[in-house]
Amino acid sequence: MAAAAEREATSLMLVEEIAHRVLNEYTHAIADLNLAARRVDDERTRRHLIDAADRLHAHAHAHRALAMPAGEGRCDVSDYLARVCSALGNALLAQTVLRLKLGTFVAVLSNDRCWRLALIVSELIHNAARHGGPDGKIIVELSVADSQLVCCVSNAGASRSATGPGRGRRVVAALAEELEGHADWLFTPTGACAWVMVPLDGPRANDLQ
Repeated sequence: MAAAAEREATSLMLVEEIAHRVLNEYTHAIADLNLAARRVDDERTRRHLIDAADRLHAHAHAHRALAMPAGEGRCDVSDYLARVCSALGNALLAQTVLRLKLGTFVAVLSNDRCWRLALIVSELIHNAARHGGPDGKIIVELSVADSQLVCCVSNAGASRSATGPGRGRRVVAALAEELEGHADWLFTPTGACAWVMVPLDGPRANDLQ
C-alpha cells in the first residue's frame, strides 16, 4: 500500500514537472513571436505574428487551468470545471462555441480525482472541436444521479465512430477507470456524445435535486 502511494506521488511529481516545462516552452515561443513582430516592417505580417502569440497565450492559460489543485483536500467540481472550460473556450478557434451546463447541486471530489476528471473533459472537448460540425457548438453538461457524477460532452456534425478507439479515447477510458468509473461514446450521423460516470467520494452539500 505504501509502495503504491509512493509510486503515485512520484508519478504526480513527474506530471507537475512536465507541466512546468510545457509552460516554460509556451513562454519562450510567445516571446519569440512578439520579438519577431517588432522586427518586421510589414503591418499585415506583424498582425499575424501578434495573433499567433495571442493564440499561444490562450493555450498556455488553458494548460495552466488544468493544473491539479494543490494539497490533499477536496474541490468543488462545478467551480473547477467552469474555470477549465472557460480557459479552453478561449483557447479554441473563434468558430467554436463552448457551453457549460451545470445542474443545481454542489459536488466535491478529492483534488486528484477532480483533476483527472478535468483531464477527461479537456480531451473530450478537444476531440469534439476537431471532429464537430460546421457550427462548432460543443456542450458540456454536469449532473448527479444515484451518487454518480455524470459529465457529458456533445457536438453536432457528422461523427467518425470509426474503425476503433484512438489514443484519445484510450486515455479517457483509462482515466475513467482510475476514477472507478467508466466512459462511453455514442456516434450518429448528426453528432456525437461522450460521457463519463464516476462515483462521488464526498458528501453533496446543499443538494438541491
